[in-house]
Amino acid sequence: MKKHIRKPMLFLAAFLAIALAYFLPGKGALAHAEESDAGGTRAESKVIELGKTYSEMASSSDDEDFFKFTTTERGYFQVDLKHNAADSNDPGDGWDVFVLDENGGTLNAFTGTKTGSSIILPYAKAGRDFYVRVVPRHGSIGCIYDLTVNQTAAGDWEAESNGTRDTANEIEVNKTYHGITVDSSDEDYFKVTTTAHGYFQVDLKHNAADSNDPGDGWEIYVQDASGEALNSFASVENGSSIVLPFAESGRTFYVRIVPRHGSTYSIYDLTIRQTAASDWEAEPNGTIAAATGIQVNKTYHGITVDSNDEDYFRFTTTAHGYFQVNLAQNANDSTDAGNGWDVRILDRAGNEIISGSFNKNWNSMVLPYAKAGEAFYIRIVPRHGSTYSAYQLTVQQKATAVWESEPDGSMKTATSIKAGKTYNGITETGSDEDYFKLSMPASGKLKVRISSHNSNPSGSIGEGWDAVIYDRKSNEVTRVRGVKTAGSVSFDVKKGAYYIKIAPCSSWSAPVGCRYTLLADYTKAPAAPKISSVKAGKKSAVVKWKKVSGATGYYVYRSTYPKGGFKKVQTLKRASALSWKNKKLKSGRKYYYKVAAYKKVKGLTVVSPYSAVKSVKVK
Repeated sequence: MKKHIRKPMLFLAAFLAIALAYFLPGKGALAHAEESDAGGTRAESKVIELGKTYSEMASSSDDEDFFKFTTTERGYFQVDLKHNAADSNDPGDGWDVFVLDENGGTLNAFTGTKTGSSIILPYAKAGRDFYVRVVPRHGSIGCIYDLTVNQTAAGDWEAESNGTRDTANEIEVNKTYHGITVDSSDEDYFKVTTTAHGYFQVDLKHNAADSNDPGDGWEIYVQDASGEALNSFASVENGSSIVLPFAESGRTFYVRIVPRHGSTYSIYDLTIRQTAASDWEAEPNGTIAAATGIQVNKTYHGITVDSNDEDYFRFTTTAHGYFQVNLAQNANDSTDAGNGWDVRILDRAGNEIISGSFNKNWNSMVLPYAKAGEAFYIRIVPRHGSTYSAYQLTVQQKATAVWESEPDGSMKTATSIKAGKTYNGITETGSDEDYFKLSMPASGKLKVRISSHNSNPSGSIGEGWDAVIYDRKSNEVTRVRGVKTAGSVSFDVKKGAYYIKIAPCSSWSAPVGCRYTLLADYTKAPAAPKISSVKAGKKSAVVKWKKVSGATGYYVYRSTYPKGGFKKVQTLKRASALSWKNKKLKSGRKYYYKVAAYKKVKGLTVVSPYSAVKSVKVK
């Protein structure tokens, strides 16, 4: 029931005022409105229809009017209360209007109203009950007001209540939605599910059709499915967030909107723009286990959204060769990259191979780790000032068989090479040792040459490299020390494996990051000659042997003992020289002879094995 009027005269005055509003000339406004019979409590509320105007009058200062309406579809409504145009009475300070939810909680209030509408209230789900409470202010008693509640169907508006993640409004990507923060504690949550791998941006701006001053704007928080903050930006009136590469298909994210001082009653537009892009990092990728998989010789993009954001990438080499890692600020990003990023290249086990710090553009040294099927990781960490900046990452791989193949720091892991072919290597640190393996098919001569590559910066070689040669039993055969420009060593070899170790000559003055070339020239020894005869003469002996293919000449050795003491007694410099007469010998003495063939190739003299020993007794 409406509150009882304590004074009969006041009741009479109210009755006469309404009657005059209907019948006196110039008061025809009520002809377009329905006379209200509003109750004085929520339980006694007058049920009103949306879009229809109702008229009422407060007959005393404690006369409160309650109205109830039910929404018919999702959208928003406005409550409009104004002084009746046909009522010539001065409404004084007007009326206070309170909009209540179904439980009587105040959703919004506006005071001292004489003519005007409330703000938009996006609470209009179909079938929801709301109340309007009208309270007279000083001077408005006995004055008539008109009340209208207009509803607008709108699927692109927030639907309160949505103040938590559990009640968040589900929205679609690439579609604009509208909302309003009615007071300083009104938080709006939106939920979006991505449809493709790529990235998204959150755009929030003040609605162009809203004339209200948005003050300091809004704060926006982007959260993952568990509610962890991914990014936030404050004092937004018109602008987009940074790119957020979290958009794998089917992933859920939340946007939380909080009003800042002055932005209440202002309308915002919210759009989540998603771009499908397979060449972007896919968060979360802050560990080796969650690393984004990428391909060699293809450019990828990423962004570090705060100082703690680490991005890991994983790639697998496709051929024996080498690779380089290039990281640069994205060419389309105008954000100041500050101090850039730190980059670490890791092997399959997560051990660091090389690292670098740079501003906007960096190339790693050549890294000869590219056996087919080898896995590597790249870790990117922002330096001070590079947050919100986008980067582009490329792993450039070159297939080549003439590079060392890491890991090759021991005989067991040595890179196999062939004689006569030039190979390349690089010493990444002061303690980097590279092993190469050569298999000799037969006895011969080997010349090992190591040179500094002309791509090395001037003055970067330090004390240079040492090259040490071992046989298959790990015995040192020979070495060359302190090679800065070029150096070589030659030695005889037998059939079997030999190893070449190249390492910095000095750890404190090492050729770090410097490239070298390695060439091993092998010349096979001629076959062993065969002595056909040794004939005695008077104080002389004639030694004859058969021709050896490819020989340049022959060496003749003599001894007075069958198993030792042989000395070279003659060098024959013609391939056609197949005999030699040894004079001035002692009569009656027995002499022993053996012959070796030799050939000269590229300045090297290669000697054959010895022939079998033959003896003769001189006359």
